[in-house]
Amino acid sequence: MQPLPQGAPATLTEAFGYITNLKTPSIEDMKVMVLVEAASKNLYEAIAEAVSDPQAKALLQANGREELAHAHRVAKAIGAITGTDYPVPSPEENPYLEAPLPTYTVNKAMLASLAAVEFAGDDLYGAWAEHCGNADAAALFRLNGREEIGHGERLQQASALLAA
Repeated sequence: MQPLPQGAPATLTEAFGYITNLKTPSIEDMKVMVLVEAASKNLYEAIAEAVSDPQAKALLQANGREELAHAHRVAKAIGAITGTDYPVPSPEENPYLEAPLPTYTVNKAMLASLAAVEFAGDDLYGAWAEHCGNADAAALFRLNGREEIGHGERLQQASALLAA
């Protein structure tokens, strides 16, 4: 099991709450984000399993794949800043996936709430880019932010498919 970064929240739920309020992250905070983004792939897979519409399922799975890509970009940003890469854990090695994932009831309200979080991710990553002090890391953060907007849009599409 990959250890939690120093001072990291103990659970995935706590980590989500913690990370969403950071504008100037430390390297340890970025490590938390790697773990959160990597765990988010599994969360999206669990949400996708809870829907029957194949198009909605594909949209949710695409978000999950990109969340894992975000984890790899944040890890690469850590390397750009520190000179030392931070490994993205496998699901089995991610401390935020030690506890079983909840069972999801997927409905319009749930997807709308999740879309709002994803849309806010653009601002979050934009602030990280602005405050990180490294051009290479900033470019990686901005790319993640743009993709967060796409995640929100996919969630809206999935919601429309479920409502149809």
